[in-house]
Amino acid sequence: MLKINTFLLAFLFVLPNLPVTKVFAQSALQRQLALAECVERAMANHPLLKAAQTRVQGAEEFSRFVGARPNPTVTVQTENWRAWQQPPFSFSRDLDVFVYGTQRLETAGKAYRRRELAERQTSVAQSEIDVIRRQLRTEITRNFWAALHAQTLLEILAENRSDLDQLVIYTGTRVREGFAAESELIRVRLEQQTLLGHESATALALERAKLDLLKAMGETSFDVSFRLAAPDGMDSPLIAVNLEQLRTEALQKRPELIRLRARVEAERANLNLQQANAKPDWELSAGYKRTGGYNTYISYVTVPLPFFNKNRAEIGRAAALISSAEQELLAEENYIRAEIETAHRAAQSLAARLNEMQRDFLKQADQSRNIALIAYREGATDLYKLLETQRARNEARLLYYRTLQELQASIAELALVVGGELK
Repeated sequence: MLKINTFLLAFLFVLPNLPVTKVFAQSALQRQLALAECVERAMANHPLLKAAQTRVQGAEEFSRFVGARPNPTVTVQTENWRAWQQPPFSFSRDLDVFVYGTQRLETAGKAYRRRELAERQTSVAQSEIDVIRRQLRTEITRNFWAALHAQTLLEILAENRSDLDQLVIYTGTRVREGFAAESELIRVRLEQQTLLGHESATALALERAKLDLLKAMGETSFDVSFRLAAPDGMDSPLIAVNLEQLRTEALQKRPELIRLRARVEAERANLNLQQANAKPDWELSAGYKRTGGYNTYISYVTVPLPFFNKNRAEIGRAAALISSAEQELLAEENYIRAEIETAHRAAQSLAARLNEMQRDFLKQADQSRNIALIAYREGATDLYKLLETQRARNEARLLYYRTLQELQASIAELALVVGGELK
């Protein structure tokens, strides 16, 4: 009996503090990877960003030369060649020779309109880089928090399993000493196996989440032997900021809106160019003519008559594209307003819930389990009651840390929807 009581006392006092140090000591040996490092590596090496930067270079090259004047043309023309009739053909007397150059003169400022359109399109290409950066940050952040949640869940399950392992040892000792039935040991081992199954499934989910994170980062190596570093704090001034102020800031800073505004300006520049293209260009020609043995000078002007084609098709299409871009801009603004309100409400709700849980939520769960454990030792309750309180404690711990990480993820999401950088 003394042996059982001594083991029980050790079990009661060591159990609440044993697993945490063990789990985190093992985790500390792994390479740490923080959210900021994930984003930084993606911004430096992601192929989508390099592709967007290449498109910007192409747009800048196009903008450099799009305003060049039209090239002149040179025409060499001969007439009156013949190989029959009398008198015989004389090259110097019968052949007419024309040599002249032609230069097209653009009207209505077409070169300026082309340069304007090219500059607007370059702005669109440059803004697309910021859009891709935000999309990568968003995807990386969501995958990071999903993986971190799985990692935390795995550590808590390992801690809970360690508690249950101790209970299996204690129950086995009681069975051997004749103080408990074999069915109790079977019941505890069944609970242990169930928890092992949850732990194995969570470990697989963590590995998949890490692979998704590496894929979002644009990595070519998929080594998942690293540990995600949780942020130190959860306080953020964004939760206390007025909702309307967040909306105003987002409407100014979100790269999607900047890109759509640049696109509207580009479509307007395209309309100006198409309207200018409706104006006919003149062609001036001048040169040399030799006919009948005489050397003469020729010159003429060519002016197209816009009776039928006034570029109405391109003008109509350009006007429609302006309206389409403006409607897309309005839709994106409405979407962002709703997105901010959703993220802000979620962050406030989670912060309020966590504040309530921080008071004595985990403490009460621990106390309930410890009371049931002492009652089980004294014979005042059965094993099933102890397992229920142990399970309730486990679920309480999972709920607390899940809420904590949901709040941190929600704060990161709120920062992203506002358009700010991750800190």
